[in-house]
Amino acid sequence: MKHLEKVFLLILIALCKLYPVLAEDAAPSLPFVRQLTAAVQDNVVRLQWIDAPDSTGPVTIFRKIIPAGSSTPKDLDTVQVPRGVQSYIEPIESDGLRSYLVLASGSDGKPYMVRIPNTNYVELDVKKTNLVLSQSDSKYQNISSLKAEVQKDSILLSFTLNGSETTSSRPLVLYRSTQPIRHIQDLLQAVIVQGGITSSPFVDYPVPDISYYYALVFEDDIKQGKLNLEAGKNTTLVPAEVPAGSFRIGLPGPQQNIRSIPLPTLSISAAVPGADNTIILPPLALPLSPEAQKAVASLPFPEPQKMVLKKPRAFSQDLNASGGGEEFTLRSIVQGPFANRDWNGVIDHLVRFLSLPRSSIIEARGRFYLGQAYYMTGKYREALFEFLLMQNTYPAEAREWIQAILPLLQSKGM
Repeated sequence: MKHLEKVFLLILIALCKLYPVLAEDAAPSLPFVRQLTAAVQDNVVRLQWIDAPDSTGPVTIFRKIIPAGSSTPKDLDTVQVPRGVQSYIEPIESDGLRSYLVLASGSDGKPYMVRIPNTNYVELDVKKTNLVLSQSDSKYQNISSLKAEVQKDSILLSFTLNGSETTSSRPLVLYRSTQPIRHIQDLLQAVIVQGGITSSPFVDYPVPDISYYYALVFEDDIKQGKLNLEAGKNTTLVPAEVPAGSFRIGLPGPQQNIRSIPLPTLSISAAVPGADNTIILPPLALPLSPEAQKAVASLPFPEPQKMVLKKPRAFSQDLNASGGGEEFTLRSIVQGPFANRDWNGVIDHLVRFLSLPRSSIIEARGRFYLGQAYYMTGKYREALFEFLLMQNTYPAEAREWIQAILPLLQSKGM
């Protein structure tokens, strides 16, 4: 019996060393991320979760892998993701059993060591698949090189493609960033320079004295969630910078020797023969007599009606746990900060979510929630703009909120 107790104790110690775990009674008292999911697609592992509402620091991801044919776990580098991103994408370089522990942290960045299976800890068996088609396949097309060359006040971007298809059937989107673009999440910090690119080269006019990196991807890959970034192929490795000087930036400015044309003199008699050209001013308003002022003061005036603010609303499909990809990300925002009335958090998440091209339906629903968040924070002008952008897809819902916003803008003199 003592021998079995020693064996059980050794097994328990080995399991505890796999990941730091607190006692079960301590777990609920510490913040932890929720609804962690892991999916394998296109040679990458996609993690998504909902941040702990009472945490303030970054999210730390502990990763382990047991390579195929081995029984010894191997620790991978720890990854930190800023709070609010709620996703992580990792390329699959080898087959094996992978495990991910996603931990919340405080303002000091120290993670709260709590592991709850199927909540902030997942395991999955992944296999690397060769998705690149042979060059003999005439339908296959990818970007084989992207180059950035400085020319006076512009940057000339040229690219070459593999495959026989033309870019007219698969237009491209160009991204620009002040930081290197190595992973998919780096595109959240980048700006879209131009979409619908169908020919090489392309000219960009960035701000001088700033180093820029570029990435070029297909539009349909963005919509299908199959983005693949390869350094030196569709992303630039070396930054390009336009030097400050006397070159023009974008369109030329106004000439200094041009003055405004004066307005012509208006003559009523010339325009209408026989008309009197004399301007008669209306009589000045006379003050009321004391008796009239007293009579006006005694009149009953209705009290101004108080405007009742609308309550937030959500589409039923964003409250059901089904679907993946961009629908899952939007649903996580709706069921997370939107449901918790964290309006500033909703604005932050949705602005980044809509910074990437989305399908028309998902974009309209995202703007619907973003407009409500602006409305709840008193930013009525911004809210009106979002509802106007989505009214073609959801006219009834947009009209209801627009009619509620217009009186508020009028009352504030906007």
